[in-house]
Amino acid sequence: MTTWIVLAVCFLLVLMALASIFSRSLASAIILLSTLSLFTALLFVLVAAPDVAITEAAIGSALTTVVFVLALYRTRNAPAADGKSAKNAADESSASVRPDSEVTNA
Repeated sequence: MTTWIVLAVCFLLVLMALASIFSRSLASAIILLSTLSLFTALLFVLVAAPDVAITEAAIGSALTTVVFVLALYRTRNAPAADGKSAKNAADESSASVRPDSEVTNA
């Protein structure tokens, strides 16, 4: 009976890993990876490795998820690298100073 449960959890782990790889949203990929880690901790409990399960639940599920969510939050609030950034604005201003005879189309 335990063998079938372990196989079912392993199958769910593979499905969640594939779903997180092919996920279109970063937030849903983070959630899938967090649940993947929780199911991995469950698998470690089923195979009688409780110390590894506690470590996986604490670090893999809790700490890694918090780091991923913070990184996602900080990158969504970061300025985009478009024509409005300071670096691109400096490049455009230096190009406008040159005489028309020196500017060539590449």
